[in-house]
Amino acid sequence: MNISSYTVSDLQSERLALPFYFLSDTHISTKADAEQDARLKDMLALLEQILESKGTLFILGDFFDFWFDKANYVPHTLKPVVAALRALRSAGIEIHYLGGNHDFWVRGYLTRELGIHFYPDALQFNWNSKRIYCQHGDHVVYNNPQYPLTRQIMRAPLAISLLKCLPIRWTYGLGERVSHYNQNIPKIPRVSELLIAKMHDFLKDRLDEGFDVALSGHVHAPHCETHDGKTLAVLGDWIHHRSYGLMDEKGFNLIEL
Repeated sequence: MNISSYTVSDLQSERLALPFYFLSDTHISTKADAEQDARLKDMLALLEQILESKGTLFILGDFFDFWFDKANYVPHTLKPVVAALRALRSAGIEIHYLGGNHDFWVRGYLTRELGIHFYPDALQFNWNSKRIYCQHGDHVVYNNPQYPLTRQIMRAPLAISLLKCLPIRWTYGLGERVSHYNQNIPKIPRVSELLIAKMHDFLKDRLDEGFDVALSGHVHAPHCETHDGKTLAVLGDWIHHRSYGLMDEKGFNLIEL
């Protein structure tokens, strides 16, 4: 797939500072149970670490298992993590949020009230003479051949308007019922090696095109490798791996807690 065949946004920034934290596929849910509570507790600890670092947070999609903006509504179980994001913004820490396949209806409360920068697809920017490419990756790797059309329909203004006609709690109930990630966590099917390899090849192509760092989420399989001083990485997830990317003066590292 050629990089020019879909939207790649340039960074919006007022204060970009190291260290850079890169998160993907945390799937924080409205579901309240022991697994979700443990995942949320670990996430809040990481957000506190980011707050203390005074760095920058990049969310590469699927931070929430489902998010839909209507009348500034925040589900009760999501309020702690939204408050932590607000604390980051209040401290002057920038948050750059790329839409995934679970949370692409982000524009609204998070962007308007918290001041989070949102990008519908991929993101590119330069830092200290390095070109960096970030994406969620659902437009690259998918099982159903109809997915690109479904993705386009669900992101259309008409679909968003129709969902806003429903009571907001119904919308969240429907959204998380469609998502399988928080219905039976231990039995989440593993992404096939074929799709993981396709994601790897896509990121390798970005390095060949001149990027120095190419990052993605979506396939939930943490992986990092370096070629001739250039790095590609799949960030993994926060469900089974508690993994994230960290970039500082020494370079990029993929960390698993």
